[in-house]
Amino acid sequence: MKAVLKLADGTSFQGEIFGSPVKAVGEVVFNTSMGMYGEIITDPASCGQIVVMTFPLIGNYGIHSAELFSSQVHASGLVLREGAVEPNSWRMESTLEKFLEDNGIPALVEVDTRALTRHIRRNGSMPGMIAPLEEADPALLQEYQSKPVSLIEKVTTPRVYSLGEGDSPLVILDLGMGNWLPGALQREGLGVKVLPAQTSAEEIFKMNPRGLVISSGPEGDPLIEEIAKELFPVITKLPTLGIGVGMEVIALAMGAGLQKMKFGHRGTNHPVTDLVGGSNYITCQNHGYVVEEPSLKNTGLKVTERNIHDGTIESLIHEEMPIMAVQYYPSTELLQRGEDTCYSRFKKLMKI
Repeated sequence: MKAVLKLADGTSFQGEIFGSPVKAVGEVVFNTSMGMYGEIITDPASCGQIVVMTFPLIGNYGIHSAELFSSQVHASGLVLREGAVEPNSWRMESTLEKFLEDNGIPALVEVDTRALTRHIRRNGSMPGMIAPLEEADPALLQEYQSKPVSLIEKVTTPRVYSLGEGDSPLVILDLGMGNWLPGALQREGLGVKVLPAQTSAEEIFKMNPRGLVISSGPEGDPLIEEIAKELFPVITKLPTLGIGVGMEVIALAMGAGLQKMKFGHRGTNHPVTDLVGGSNYITCQNHGYVVEEPSLKNTGLKVTERNIHDGTIESLIHEEMPIMAVQYYPSTELLQRGEDTCYSRFKKLMKI
């Protein structure tokens, strides 16, 4: 079935439907990962995004549920040069196309993704719409652009719950976390209680936790500023770790500002340099905002890591309080090998 991706600036890219033949709107962004497509589309931080994969062939090893970041697709849509029609893996439980169909998510294939990516790089990420060719009504995109973004409420947990047993319990404020986060903390021997995004500071203090983790999640939601204001007394009293949008919440709470990037950092191949230890490493990222460096003055927050490509801030610590934050997704592979990680450093910050 013929379909089209229409961008807010009037540009169109035609292709074929791959997945569910429905309409979808969202912010059109590109991701430079060669694989991990299952993780990307099920990442709650991808909520509201139409993701363009820059690697030309996607779906060749199918879908394996143990690798997903959550149990459902959160991306609004997917755009590919070519979708694998005969994937093959001994762990495959579903093809990518069927997984998209089962979740009611459209994908567009046979698109010139190189031209599309270059267009986004020149003009920035922007709203767009995937629709069958005869159903591409511009009014749908206009309606989407006129409404305020409300994404965190879609992806946060609706209830408080605990995971596993462990010493020194801490709480995770779930702004749209991937399922890798609680497991990484549990492997450090930490008990975990997960809270809805709009949990009040008073409620958190009543739980008497040893620390607070503010999870990753979707950006651009006005709720982020409200959460930052509410959490200020908690952040300044408890050891706190922010990941992804969690770092943005900490920055806002401490008086810093955010800036939307032209096209963001999305992929598994973003190089970061550690300004303290001097090491460089490759990180997994999914964000389109950064902390404005001039706004850090008088906040007590200090830059500890930078993106090697563009010099933007990737990590912060507070000079006096036990606060740390990273913009990327901290590796769990290092944790499995017993090496020093963001999680182990946070455990030391908690003085456990």
